[in-house]
Amino acid sequence: MEVANKQEAKDLLNFSAKMARLMMQYGAEVYRVEDTLYRIIGAYKNIQTVHIIVNYNFVIINFIYENSNITTMRRIVIGDKNLEKLSLMNDLSRKIVAEECTDLNAAFATLEKIRYTKPYTDFSVVMALIISAPFFAVMFGGTFKDSLYSFVIMGIEAYFLIYATKFKLMYYLSNFIGAFLATVLTNWAAMFFEIHNPASIIIVGLMPLVPGVQITNSVRDFMAGDYMSGIVGTMSAFFIASAIALGVVFGLRLT
Repeated sequence: MEVANKQEAKDLLNFSAKMARLMMQYGAEVYRVEDTLYRIIGAYKNIQTVHIIVNYNFVIINFIYENSNITTMRRIVIGDKNLEKLSLMNDLSRKIVAEECTDLNAAFATLEKIRYTKPYTDFSVVMALIISAPFFAVMFGGTFKDSLYSFVIMGIEAYFLIYATKFKLMYYLSNFIGAFLATVLTNWAAMFFEIHNPASIIIVGLMPLVPGVQITNSVRDFMAGDYMSGIVGTMSAFFIASAIALGVVFGLRLT
């Protein structure tokens, strides 16, 4: 498979940059994004000397086509994690490498279709969270009666997180408010109802806030030898965890 002209080479460059930006936005590891781009661009035989740098804030792609350096850079804004869209983009990259998708225009169209794939409805997300809530409450030392209160508190927090995302509330601030809300609601409920272990319900409210994907990705970047991205991801997870801790502390102080 080869690019036909310089314009097509630029199209390949733009497609690769868009693929990288969306993969990072939806929660892919840095090394996975770089590996995917190397495979896609490497599938074109007349593209030479490919260099790719991906970080949590930017992507730079450079290669040589007909003795000309072609380079692009894109700013990355980390968004909501979406493993379904990542899986679809992985399938698209495999089809390109296997030469099952050789038309870049068709690849662009498929990428746009993946980008605008509708996520789960707000109701589905809330239901998934509140169904999981009582099991976590019991796991962390709560009674069956405590788990019933966790339904309501998780539902309120889930709707807050959904609307915080829609209104693009700063990630650090949304985690702080989410932890604060879970703590205050639990302690207020304990004032009026008999709750055996309020801490178990507070922990339930913190579960959707924990940066598990961020920590996992950072560890995998470290293992892949991408130490800079691993450090950045670890620091990001640390600041998110500190926001959660501060939210709990302020909530306990208030109530």
